[in-house]
Amino acid sequence: MITQLAASVRQNRLGWGRIVSLTSGGPMGFPGEVSYGAAKAALENFTMSASIELASDGVTANVVYPPVTDTGWITESVRAFVESSSDHVRIAEPAEVAEVVGWLCTDAADLVTGNVVRLR
Repeated sequence: MITQLAASVRQNRLGWGRIVSLTSGGPMGFPGEVSYGAAKAALENFTMSASIELASDGVTANVVYPPVTDTGWITESVRAFVESSSDHVRIAEPAEVAEVVGWLCTDAADLVTGNVVRLR
């Protein structure tokens, strides 16, 4: 994927590109979901590496770490957990997360690269 993006940007002299990855879990990992947690850690590292390797081509690469997001799976126990947690502010709507992802893909975000953008 990254090789194809770099080749396309260079071949077409675009001077521009965006990579936005999504993560979850954070520094506490995913007890009981080791493979999932390892994959998210690898994705973050991949994206950080891409931000450095592709910077000279005008490509930015960031990771968005959304809060608990109501995509239809939220239960009352999850709501209670979020409300009682000092690490969570509130449950997000998918459109709120999409707005941040969309903004990262604009020209206005050309200085934002190599970050994990944590939404709370």
